[in-house]
Amino acid sequence: MTKTEQKETEKTETKEIKAKDIMTREVVSVHPDTSLLDAAKLIAEYNFDGVPVVDNENRLVGIVTEYDLINKTSAVHLPTLQVILKNLPQFKKEEAHFQEEILSLKVSDIMNKDPLTFDPDISYDDIIKIFREHHRVNPIPVIDKDHKVIGVISRYDVLRPFQVLHGVIKYF
Repeated sequence: MTKTEQKETEKTETKEIKAKDIMTREVVSVHPDTSLLDAAKLIAEYNFDGVPVVDNENRLVGIVTEYDLINKTSAVHLPTLQVILKNLPQFKKEEAHFQEEILSLKVSDIMNKDPLTFDPDISYDDIIKIFREHHRVNPIPVIDKDHKVIGVISRYDVLRPFQVLHGVIKYF
């Protein structure tokens, strides 16, 4: 088989792949009322880039990512802020209240309320195109017609079919 024929075969094989074929089905998610601290711990524990935010019926209401945690919770360098606050007389008087406010922050305070989503039948080529256009987004939830989360697709999931097609990974 020539290289051109091989590329055409691979192109045909990837056109048949859908989101439902590569998505991670065991979704770790959080509720809008989950504390920001608990969400950050979860993201760190599983080494995720983000997690879907779902309501009590598992319907997608948003997504919270590492980027959201860093960007929306810190307008200044956190160690610098900590030094400044420790040296402010007023802060010393209200330190407990300040810590209480930080600990009371919820996922709903910073989540992206309009995340990108995939339909389970979107093609592999379209998935790759969307990840290229939205390079900071990861993962992207897969939702059914009722807006319920049925999976997520991360960059890692996108690479799996490519690796299998090229014989890099035999088992995944």
